[in-house]
Amino acid sequence: MAIASTDLKAFGAANMVDADTGTVGGAIDETHKVEFTQFASAAIPYAESDNAGDTMNMTIEGRNAAGEIISETKALNGTTPVGFTTMGSAERILKVTLASAASGTVVVKEGSGGTTRITIEAGITDVTAFFRKSASAGTQQVRYEKFFWLNDHATLSLTSAQVTLTADPASRIRIALEDAVDDTGTSTNRATEPSGIGSWTDDSSAINVPGGSLAAQERIGVWAEQTLPADDPPNKSTFTTQLSGQSA
Repeated sequence: MAIASTDLKAFGAANMVDADTGTVGGAIDETHKVEFTQFASAAIPYAESDNAGDTMNMTIEGRNAAGEIISETKALNGTTPVGFTTMGSAERILKVTLASAASGTVVVKEGSGGTTRITIEAGITDVTAFFRKSASAGTQQVRYEKFFWLNDHATLSLTSAQVTLTADPASRIRIALEDAVDDTGTSTNRATEPSGIGSWTDDSSAINVPGGSLAAQERIGVWAEQTLPADDPPNKSTFTTQLSGQSA
């Protein structure tokens, strides 16, 4: 059976920090998810699992409507929704962490009985927004973070493999690929441009994966570059990328 879209998965890197100090990048971290949908409006987060045995602690970090960092740690209660009421309404979510991997699928909803915005599958312990706690300044600020696309098929290679920045509504992001598949490159901090990468590429321009393919269980590191203009006002935006190719 050919590779399905569900076999192509995005994961975070081993080092994803929330400040402009400390190493960024490194190897893939398959417990770290980087895909979720932001809250449409400020709401109290609610979390639940589809497995009654999931009672581990969860920590949710976000920003409120005033821009302040808010967080709360609370034990899940299996399939019973738990409200993170002490932190109050979150205008956006920055990070969700489970103390241990869940047996079932855990979801975070926008308010009690609201829309599911974050899905945490079994085996995942962290879901993180890119460039969290970053801010503009009186001069242009440029930052870098790394994630991976993985061909999670058991046997088949993804040939003619390409990665594309498919959407960047705020026009703040470019991407570049590591020079080699399965690379574990790092940068000194997220304010320092990484080395060992290809050219920075903007929206809708497909980048060929080095070597042309991703064998089963191979991954390609993708660096994202965020550029905030001087005195850039707060904005809640996102970007999306796509791994594409062919299979038997």
